[in-house]
Amino acid sequence: MHGRRPAPLRPRADRLSDGASRGSSYFAPALDAPRGRTTRVLAVGGTGRIGRVSSKLLARREIVSEICIAGRDLGLARRTAGEIGSKASALELDATDEERLASVARGYDLIVSTAGPDFRVALPVAKAAVAAGVHLCDIAADGPALQKVLSLDAKAKEANVSIVTGIGHVPGVANLLMQYAANQLDKATDLQLCVWWDLSRDRAALFGNPEEMKRTGRINASWQQVLAWVSGRVRTYRGGRLVAVDPFENPQEVRLPGGAMVTATPIGSTEPITLPRRNRGLKSVSVLMAFLPRQLNDLLRERAREIAGGRSDPSKATVALLDAITADPDRWLKGQVGAPSDFGMMATASGTKDRRKIRYSCWPAGPWESTVGPLTVAALRILHGKVRDRGVLPPEAAFEPLRFLEEAARAGPGRPGPGRLLTESRESLK
Repeated sequence: MHGRRPAPLRPRADRLSDGASRGSSYFAPALDAPRGRTTRVLAVGGTGRIGRVSSKLLARREIVSEICIAGRDLGLARRTAGEIGSKASALELDATDEERLASVARGYDLIVSTAGPDFRVALPVAKAAVAAGVHLCDIAADGPALQKVLSLDAKAKEANVSIVTGIGHVPGVANLLMQYAANQLDKATDLQLCVWWDLSRDRAALFGNPEEMKRTGRINASWQQVLAWVSGRVRTYRGGRLVAVDPFENPQEVRLPGGAMVTATPIGSTEPITLPRRNRGLKSVSVLMAFLPRQLNDLLRERAREIAGGRSDPSKATVALLDAITADPDRWLKGQVGAPSDFGMMATASGTKDRRKIRYSCWPAGPWESTVGPLTVAALRILHGKVRDRGVLPPEAAFEPLRFLEEAARAGPGRPGPGRLLTESRESLK
């Protein structure tokens, strides 16, 4: 089974390298297909918020001849397929049903998985891809699940399969920003990413509707993953090794571009697991998260403690958290934010450059961050044969950072402004 080759990208074409100059234009030609070459895509979780948008973008490309929208709700899958058009079909499928997913996937060239929550679906989807001999890209963000997926690396290579995992926002954009920051130094010893989410009253639509979740049983998978990130002890990289810490006992004050200070906590995302594998000599890698207004972090801590203590689970805790906010928005959504509003992450690398100790930071120069952009570009690169390596590949192992981020910025819902993609700062350290 594991020696089976993936379905060929019909007809086969020479694979292209991923290399690109750092000065590439935002308006470089889009990835398009040679005439007559087509592929089939299985969109697992394609009925969700991210999956619907990514599937529509992929269906517009000549290289994609068919895209199957697969989800637990067949009616919703059919409606989504209808919105996409003649290239789309619908299928009832549970992403945790590894055997059935493998059977279905054998007729496709690529699985694009946006199903969630990540801690439940990432491993069965990856195992199904290997069993079917089909390439996969996903937006999986759960550290413990990733460690299990990484154990499939040898089997994926044997099956001639590329699994590009965690190619969304955090992880995804996060990995590539951190890798880009590390690349600016001769030797990086410490990497940090801080991500902040402004969830104040004027952005309340980002929360989702808890009453609808209870009615349909479709609990927001992103919120479930956020709660899983901070429930119990989470793995981060300190002193040259992975260690488990209580996120709420290890807060850090971070100064953001523009001078605002936020209190951020470590989260159990995947970057501290994968980046040390590619960057030898790192002493620490951390991903920190802050909710704004600040009092939301208190509510998050309460729900996370309930999960860690066995009194709740991520699904129930998501509904409880959103119910509390809906019941008292004046308490939870009021307050000055102060953080930048047109971008939401900053990567920092510390180390040496030209024998001097340096702290280098970079962040988006405009509102171009997304999950959809990186996922869609990764899928197209796989379909075009531009991901040559096989095995389990985190973003920094699959893509050159700046060129990929330029393409992802163009593919996402935001748009980079004229000029630079990133803003950066350098600080000499004593």
